[in-house]
Amino acid sequence: MRHLYFLFYKLSKIHFFFKLYYKSYIKHLKSCGASIGVQTLIINCEFSQSHKGDNFIIGDGCTLTGVSLIAHDASPTLFIKELNIKQDVIEPGSRRSYRDPIRIGNNVFIGVGSIILPGVTIGNNVVVGAGSVVSKDVPSNHVVAGNPAKYICSINDYVAKYTTRLAEYPERF
Repeated sequence: MRHLYFLFYKLSKIHFFFKLYYKSYIKHLKSCGASIGVQTLIINCEFSQSHKGDNFIIGDGCTLTGVSLIAHDASPTLFIKELNIKQDVIEPGSRRSYRDPIRIGNNVFIGVGSIILPGVTIGNNVVVGAGSVVSKDVPSNHVVAGNPAKYICSINDYVAKYTTRLAEYPERF
């Protein structure tokens, strides 16, 4: 019995420190230009940063795990000389990158390894499958996956599929 108490005590301490870390992580993301809704979980994600700032708007009730959000594109600076301001490319502000905010609606799940590109808007009630590259807007109530991300099914069909799986295989949940 003492071992169970000790284990519970240790786990509660770990949970406490994770919550502290998570709150500071969200605060950091907000200071870098992200707007993050309530009950949103962001774990091990990469948010692009640039000298002039990148913007991200993420709604309520979202889950993002291992996602890369890239709100700017510096590739045109290799081909359009007017975009190069300074000779030394390592200096902050040396190039004028294309910027366009990323907007993510409410109740959105984005799977690990996905990449969201500049200017993309993802609607409400959306699932983005793991490893997807999202280069175009995703309407509400869709499931998308792939490279480039393509429509798979409606969110209603997705929910029906998993409702059936829950009834047939409750031990898998």
